[in-house]
Amino acid sequence: MPQQPSSQAPTVADPKRLPLILEPENRDESTDKDAKLINGYVEKNDKTGEYWVFKRPGLLQTGATKSGNGYGVYNWNGNIYSIFGTTLYKDGTSIGTVDGTGGVYKFSSSLGSTPRLQLGNAVKAYNWDNTTLTQMSGVNFPGNTYTDAAVKGFAYLDGSTYVLDEKSYIHGCDVVAGLNRPDLWTDLTNLLGAQIEPDRGICLAKQLVYVLALKEWSTEVFYDQQNTTASPLGPVQGAKINYGCISADSVQEIDGTLFWLATNRSSSVQVLMLENLKPTIVSNKAVERLLGEADFTSVASFGIKDEGHRFYGFTLKNNNITLVYDMTDKMWAQWTDADNNYFKIVSSTYKSNTGRILQHETNGKLYLMDADYFSDDGSVITVDLYTPNYDGGVRRRKQMTMMEFIGDQTAGSKFQVRTNDFDYDPTKWTNFRTVDMSVRKPTLTNNGTFMRRATHIRHACNTRMRLQAIELQLDIGTL
Repeated sequence: MPQQPSSQAPTVADPKRLPLILEPENRDESTDKDAKLINGYVEKNDKTGEYWVFKRPGLLQTGATKSGNGYGVYNWNGNIYSIFGTTLYKDGTSIGTVDGTGGVYKFSSSLGSTPRLQLGNAVKAYNWDNTTLTQMSGVNFPGNTYTDAAVKGFAYLDGSTYVLDEKSYIHGCDVVAGLNRPDLWTDLTNLLGAQIEPDRGICLAKQLVYVLALKEWSTEVFYDQQNTTASPLGPVQGAKINYGCISADSVQEIDGTLFWLATNRSSSVQVLMLENLKPTIVSNKAVERLLGEADFTSVASFGIKDEGHRFYGFTLKNNNITLVYDMTDKMWAQWTDADNNYFKIVSSTYKSNTGRILQHETNGKLYLMDADYFSDDGSVITVDLYTPNYDGGVRRRKQMTMMEFIGDQTAGSKFQVRTNDFDYDPTKWTNFRTVDMSVRKPTLTNNGTFMRRATHIRHACNTRMRLQAIELQLDIGTL
């Protein structure tokens, strides 16, 4: 009598899942090979431990197009201030002429009987008091009548405004005349050197109740010592940070946390996160390989919060790359524009009843950013997922009979899929095949044989995109 099959024996092997927890895995200083995620981000479900790949938020123009390069956007007292070319705008209306040679501006503000907005680009700095735009001047203001040039950044602390010069001296506005007088810089004694190390000043910033002098190789920390003569500031003993800053344009503050491109005398450039004065390097090995031979002469950065995620992005323009770090899930991705060049955003701010507002580098536009915008102002966002080389855990020839795509079933959403069995050789990619994500069981069948394979998945549709996994039905050979 023939034997009956065991009731516990599976009739079909369980499918394997293709890893989609993607971030840069480049083996050298280029992104031509290995895994990467472009124009997306990875989100972990804290309850189930599952990972999903999301399309990044899109852009929609807000306000009229202006003339000139974008040099900064900032929310002050509920009004949006932006700089295009040499013109400062308040809610889209011109309010004055500013310098256009120093790149993107840093902003701050002060209180007092006459609240003021401060803006500066290391060439010139200005006060705006809601009536008049006035250039900052005075014998104690760097780069004007004071000999040494200013660097970017302001720090407002306990009614005083501070700036930094390139020789690492912190200058304070006049306090004899009272607090909140960033329009007065006449007291040459209100000066304090950040001179634990003899490196030059790069940027001034603030965290909590501390003023930070970001220098070339190190960062020094100061607090309000309430001195009645000279500078009110005093050094925080033992709080020196052994990382400096390679570009003031890389410095961003997100929810009180500071990010910048950091370096010191013994290391190459890394991405540093400073939280509660505690420095943490957040760049991984692959990102640092990209930074190792990068050109830092033209840098831009931005900070964005969206749907529970906090993104720090920086752009190396001469390397044509924008890298984005997700603080929430501690993952990296690459973002591009519609032409597959770097993401051309140079400044960002937020307004409560409007949302995120981003400024384009050159086209004179401000954009709203939201996941509900499926395109970049009408241009399709192309999401590209490049998987690692996958061998299923065994270096035998395998026949892939089916690929099933586990993701949102959305009308109009399609994936283009191709593969490469030759270690990302650009001439060896197969032709794209289409997967319709609106059907109940999105699959590709008859996917050939391989020993080791990379898969490229592309989404270029004006829809949301969320992908959890790809299940592979594999038949493994004996040799």
